[in-house]
Amino acid sequence: MLEVTRDPIRLAFAFLGSMVLMLMFAYGISSDVEDLRFAAFDQDRTPESRAYLANFEGSPYFIELPPVASLDQLETRMAAGEVTLALEIPSGFGRAVTTGEPTRVAAWIDGANTLRAATIEGYVQGAHATFLGDRATAAGLSGAAGPVVEIEPRYRYNPSFESIYSMAPSVPAILLMLFPAILMAVSIAREREIGTITNFYVTPTSKLEFLLGKQLPYVAVGFVNWLILTAMAVLLFGVPLTGSASALALGALTYVFAATGFGLIVAVFTRSQVAAVFATMILAMLPTVQFSGLNQPVSTLEGAARVMGQLWPTNYFMQMSVGAFNKGLGFGALGTNILLIAAFVPVFVGTAALLLQKQER
Repeated sequence: MLEVTRDPIRLAFAFLGSMVLMLMFAYGISSDVEDLRFAAFDQDRTPESRAYLANFEGSPYFIELPPVASLDQLETRMAAGEVTLALEIPSGFGRAVTTGEPTRVAAWIDGANTLRAATIEGYVQGAHATFLGDRATAAGLSGAAGPVVEIEPRYRYNPSFESIYSMAPSVPAILLMLFPAILMAVSIAREREIGTITNFYVTPTSKLEFLLGKQLPYVAVGFVNWLILTAMAVLLFGVPLTGSASALALGALTYVFAATGFGLIVAVFTRSQVAAVFATMILAMLPTVQFSGLNQPVSTLEGAARVMGQLWPTNYFMQMSVGAFNKGLGFGALGTNILLIAAFVPVFVGTAALLLQKQER
């Protein structure tokens, strides 16, 4: 009991660990996908086509964006992540619905995330069925005798709808946050545990120089890991890197800097290597998995979960990785994400240096 009470970090995790996990899982685990951005490619522009789109406009699951004017514009907006769903209504749709002739609506879905795409398809099917039911009821017909309108889902960037095309680019974002952060935290904690950190206190080396010196080797290790994971994705799993490899490499290097910087912050609060591993696992792994867009878009999260997703670098690097692999994005589209990730580096490293300075005093 005396040993536990003398270690405030371990004592805090003993009582607060379960609470933290509860918050993480309760906020993060959800199969609901809301606020889906969709745009209409209405080539008919009749009251019937507008009535069909009204089922999506009035749904809490969808947010309507300005309409699409062409297939090329649809491709551009979907590749940029502006649109998740595009509904293509063919010309003659209104006449076919009125006369009972068969017709077909195409639902273009961003298939880069297979789990989310399957949920979107379910929502689309539901809104489609509601339209058919309302038309049949208004005409005094049974559902089977209503308009003959088919919905055809089409998945962009993953036509075969194989989960490997979604998971292979996403997994490196998780692993590159976890392992470099743990290695970094353990490195500093080891200096504290065996007492060698005292040597740096009596040298002219500044706290920032000490932290950067400890960080740079693990940045190199993390970047080499990214190269290995990318090679595995391309050569072993057969997922082609269609976008800019140099832009993704720069993003990965910046991301590893941020991950090791977070490890520095955790290390400041831990006195042993075991505590460093445990704390980093809890503090890094759960937000990385739950609030990074792996299970559902960060834009669909609410409250503290959404804030954490927006303030966590994995969210931006996962968008980069999936976009570079599946959507063929280059520097133009990925540059903003690189800058957002880079903003975390001075925040993490600077915070660790300040905390270390206060502890020494």
